[in-house]
Amino acid sequence: MNTGLFFTYQTDLPEGVGYSLFHAEHFVIMLLCLALIAAGLCAYERCKDASMRKRMRRVTASSAMALIVLRLIFVSACGAALIYELPLHLCSIAGILSFIFEFGYGKMPEKISGLIGHLLFSVCLVGAALAIVFSDGTAYPAFHFITIESNLFHALVIMYILICKTEGMIMPSVKDSYKSVLFLAAIAAFVFAVDKWLHANYMFLLGPSAGSPLMPFYEKWGYAGYLISLCAIAVIEIYAVNLIALSVDKRMRRSDM
Repeated sequence: MNTGLFFTYQTDLPEGVGYSLFHAEHFVIMLLCLALIAAGLCAYERCKDASMRKRMRRVTASSAMALIVLRLIFVSACGAALIYELPLHLCSIAGILSFIFEFGYGKMPEKISGLIGHLLFSVCLVGAALAIVFSDGTAYPAFHFITIESNLFHALVIMYILICKTEGMIMPSVKDSYKSVLFLAAIAAFVFAVDKWLHANYMFLLGPSAGSPLMPFYEKWGYAGYLISLCAIAVIEIYAVNLIALSVDKRMRRSDM
C-alpha cells in the first residue's frame, strides 16, 4: 500500500497503481459500502425519536454534499482543471438533489418534492449502486482520498434515499414515472450541452467509461447505438424500479396482516 500517493491527482499518478474491478480490493470496497449502508439503516430504524431521525437524515444529506465540496477543494489544491470535476455526473446531481429534498421537504410545493423524491428513488438509487460496482475511478489506488471520498459519497446517497423510502417521504409510482423520465431528459440535455462545450463526458453522454457494462453496446453499434441503449435502459429502469418497489410493498403489507 503506497500511502505516499494518497493525495496525488490522477494525472500525476504513475502507471499501474490503481485497482481492478471485481478483484480483492474492489470486493473489500463494496463490502465496506454495504456494511455502512446497513449500519446506517439499522441505526435509523432503531431510533424512535422523530427529531433524532430528522437530524440523522440531515447529517447524511449534508455529509454527501460536504464530500462534493471537499472533492472540489482537493482538485483545486492539486492544480487540476476544475471544469472536468464539476458536480454534473448523475450521482453528484443526486447528492445535490438529496440536500435540496431534505431541507426543502415540507416547505417546497408537494409536486416538486414528489418529483425530486421519485427521481432520487427511480434513477439515482440504482445509479449510485452501479457507480460502486462499476467504478470509473480505478486509476486511483484503493487506499486514496478520491477512492474513499467517492465510495463514501455513493454509500451515503444510497443510505439517504433508502431512509427516505422507509420513512414514507418517497413514494414509488408507476403512474408518475413519466415525470422522472422527462426530468432526467431535461437534466441530460443540459449536461450534454455542457459536455459539448467543455469537451467533457459528464453523465457519460458522449461515451461509456472503461468499466461500464454498456461498453459492448458502444463497441458493437458505435456511439449512436450506445446512446440509444443508454436512453432505453434508463426508461426501462425507471419503470422497473417502481414496479418492483410497489410489488415488494404490497407483499410486505400482506405479511403484516
